[in-house]
Amino acid sequence: MGFGFGLAALGMIVTGIVMLAYVAKMRSNRSEMHHVTEQVGAVVALMLGVAAFFLQPGIGGALLAVVAIVPSGLFLISLRLSREPDQAPNMVIGQHAPEIKGVAADGTRFRLSHLRGHPVLLKFYRGFWCQHCLAELKELASLAGEFEQLGVQLVAVSADDEAETKRFAAKRRFPIQLVSDPDLEGHKAYNVHHRKFTPTRGPFRELAIPTTVLIGADGKVLWYVQSKDHRVRPHADWVLGMIAPFVQK
Repeated sequence: MGFGFGLAALGMIVTGIVMLAYVAKMRSNRSEMHHVTEQVGAVVALMLGVAAFFLQPGIGGALLAVVAIVPSGLFLISLRLSREPDQAPNMVIGQHAPEIKGVAADGTRFRLSHLRGHPVLLKFYRGFWCQHCLAELKELASLAGEFEQLGVQLVAVSADDEAETKRFAAKRRFPIQLVSDPDLEGHKAYNVHHRKFTPTRGPFRELAIPTTVLIGADGKVLWYVQSKDHRVRPHADWVLGMIAPFVQK
C-alpha cells in the first residue's frame, strides 16, 4: 500500500465523519443554514480523493477514493440546491386562514374549518420520506403536552397520499393529526408549494415549502414562519415560545 492508498483511505474517513456529523444534526433538527465545518470537511475529502488518483493507489485505493469523492460531492451539491423559492404565502395576519380539505391518517375526511373554536398549529411538511421533516415533527411531538396545555391542536399536512400517510402515522404514532393532500389543493390555497426534484413519485413534482402557521380559535391567522431552506426548520421550543402570547388563557 502506497501513499495514494493512504490518501484515499483518509479521504474516505473524512467523508464518513462529515456524513455522521451532518446526519446527527439533521436527526435532532439542528441543521444550520451554512454547515461550515461539514462543508470544509467535504472539500478536504474531495481533494484527498482526487489527489489519491494521481498517485496510482491501486484498485482498492481507487475504490476508497470514489467512496470519498462521490458522497462529498453530492453533499456539497445538495447544500447548494436546498434553498426554497422566494414565494410569498397566501395569508394575512388577522384575516381568515384559507380552508384545507384532505384525508386524515385514520381515513376520515378532514376540514380545517371543523377545528374552529380551538387554536391550531398547522404544519406543511414535504413528506414521510423527508428526514428533516421527521426531525421537526418529532420535536413538535415531544412538546405536544405543552401545546395541549395552551389548547393548541397540532395538524401536519403533506402531499403524501392516503396510504403513505396512514403507514407513516402507524409507524411513528405522533400525537399530531396527519393529513394527506396529494393534489396539493390546500398547499396551493396557502401558496406554499413548488416543483422540486424528489426521491419519490418523481422525478419532478410539487412539494410543500416547509411552513408553520398559527390559526386562532376564530379561524384567523395569528402568526406564521416559513423556511428559506428545506434543511433548516424552526425548533419546537422556539415555536412554543412564539405562539404562547397569542393563545395563553
